[in-house]
Amino acid sequence: MISQIRLLELELFSFCNRTCKFCPNHYIDRISDNKVLDKEVFLKLIHELKEGNFNGVISFSRYCEPLAFRDILEDRIKTIRSILPNIKLVCNTNGDYDWDGIDLDELTIMDYDNKLSKEELGLYSRSTKPFVVRKMRLGKINNRAGALDKVHKRFVRTSPCYEPHYFVGVDFNGQIAPCCNIRSDISTHTDYMLGDLHNSSLTDILLSQRATTFRTNVAKCNFDDICKGCSKEPGRYTSDKPDIMNSTS
Repeated sequence: MISQIRLLELELFSFCNRTCKFCPNHYIDRISDNKVLDKEVFLKLIHELKEGNFNGVISFSRYCEPLAFRDILEDRIKTIRSILPNIKLVCNTNGDYDWDGIDLDELTIMDYDNKLSKEELGLYSRSTKPFVVRKMRLGKINNRAGALDKVHKRFVRTSPCYEPHYFVGVDFNGQIAPCCNIRSDISTHTDYMLGDLHNSSLTDILLSQRATTFRTNVAKCNFDDICKGCSKEPGRYTSDKPDIMNSTS
């Protein structure tokens, strides 16, 4: 099961310095109390990925700002490089913190404030460390599994979703999410979290009845309410032909 995963989003801690209106962080506190993913849980996960022949991408993203605590990020990167030396490590950042020289393979800078010109947005560099592969603005805003009710309220999904077959989200508290829009600190999402790495292996969680049922249902367009308004298409690392420069998701 682990070898099937194309993208694992790993939230090393909870903190985000922004409260953007297009993100649930505008009403969920991610500023006042930074919670760090237990290092023992982190190590157990990375070793399990190795044992499971994981060959996908690890992204230090989700709903934190990964560069806010660079010491934590660099320490975890060093560990992953030693255990999984061939894995691609990527990151999205809001651009508020220094990224120069950090040992990432790809970095996407989110131009949330629309500060960059169209020409600057089109520029990317593979000659720097890390490689800045894309600078982008927000496109169509997803309703984040109903967490942003006013977004796309009229949208009704009719196409199947295969993201949970290829994606795993690891929250700062060790809980596992089936997609990038579902998170453990939203009350309406808690019933859709798949398990907790504190008391289960990732493999057992992904093979559980809860996870299997969720994947089967969304692939057959049998959506629960939180998925009905979701416009998410395959992401740049989970599509059948991943290509960050050509992807629109």
